[in-house]
Amino acid sequence: MALAHAGLGWAIGVAVPGSDRRIRIWCAAAALLPEIDRLAALVVRQAPPFGHNIFAGVLCMGAAAWFFRDHPNRSWLTAFWLVGFSFAAHLALDAMLSGAELRPFWPLSGRGRRFQPLLPSTVTLILGGVLAALPVALAFWKQVTPLEIISERLDGLFLNLFRSKNRECRVCGKACNNRCLKCRQPVCLRHGRIGWRFRMACEPCRRGSAPKAAPAGVEDYLALQLSFLRSKEAIRLDPEFASFLHRKLTDGLRRLDDVPRTHPLWQGSDLRPTLAKLVDLSRTVLKDAPDDDESRWVLFADRILTNSPDLEFSVIEPTILRDFGSIRWLVAAARWRYAFSGINPVIALRRPFESLGKTVGPMEPFLQALQGDPSPATREAAARCLELLQGRNPFTLSTASPTPSESRGSSPTRVPGGKVDELFP
Repeated sequence: MALAHAGLGWAIGVAVPGSDRRIRIWCAAAALLPEIDRLAALVVRQAPPFGHNIFAGVLCMGAAAWFFRDHPNRSWLTAFWLVGFSFAAHLALDAMLSGAELRPFWPLSGRGRRFQPLLPSTVTLILGGVLAALPVALAFWKQVTPLEIISERLDGLFLNLFRSKNRECRVCGKACNNRCLKCRQPVCLRHGRIGWRFRMACEPCRRGSAPKAAPAGVEDYLALQLSFLRSKEAIRLDPEFASFLHRKLTDGLRRLDDVPRTHPLWQGSDLRPTLAKLVDLSRTVLKDAPDDDESRWVLFADRILTNSPDLEFSVIEPTILRDFGSIRWLVAAARWRYAFSGINPVIALRRPFESLGKTVGPMEPFLQALQGDPSPATREAAARCLELLQGRNPFTLSTASPTPSESRGSSPTRVPGGKVDELFP
């Protein structure tokens, strides 16, 4: 049953909009925590219920609250309650399905209570198998698997085995969907090597033609780290969106560079502005100033640049609600993700639309009203959103409704040739 509990905890962390890798790991760990009693039983025959009690759950929630203390209030509260719910789900399953004796108030009280199983043992075994396999099923929806506990890169490499191959290898020209992490050029598994920490490298980079290390200056770092946003591939896909991402990250890195080196943000580092430090700064700023839109766009742009499985659309939701014209970047991000990762935008934007609908009301009338906006970009974005809301992918060569396999979240049909510019003539 341990795998079943872990699968349920992972599913809880994945299913909630706005969750990230850390929240998912904490939910899975909280759901597994009571199993510490089984380990203790290997040493002591009648071990006390260290994990199967409410005080262990309270400690787990307290640890999560401390770990996420620097996150925005929304993320902090989400993590706090999800961890508690994952722990409680373990105790509830044990009470209803296993019939094991529980002592929920140990060590204050040793009194136990045994519940009658609600299902036959055979059905319970089948249910356990379903819960253990649940993360695999959810991978088609959320495009993330438990492999990200080990490494986000490993998770991406695994998912790429099943995604459409919409790029061309820089060495042999065959269809592929991986990139060299040094030069950012497409490379197939035959001509790419997976090295330390699951970093993909192409043959030219392995032979020593990789980009040189970034100098100390922020401008040099910008030129190296954001070079992909100025590449032909990014500009051919969406020059406005590429320029927008470049501008937000550039302004953010300069903002970071202006932070005094005595600030705790720089403690223990090389004092150079990097994207990782910029993300930390943006999360810190948002905790004290939730209306800081620049920090929200930085987090969003970083997710897109690093091709993260979870783009955290919820990060820019408050910005869209303050300026409905920003919905154009939501559409652009969905198209960008579809072109470079093969993720169906109909599935990717389902949750953001549901979340926006809770504030603005029914989405279809709202989008129809936006089609009367003075800005042509906003009108076009509203039209695309309407198509996506109705289950059609406007970014393929055909605007027909998705097939049943696409509706279930599988990879979209590969466009002939696999070229980005063929997707958007």
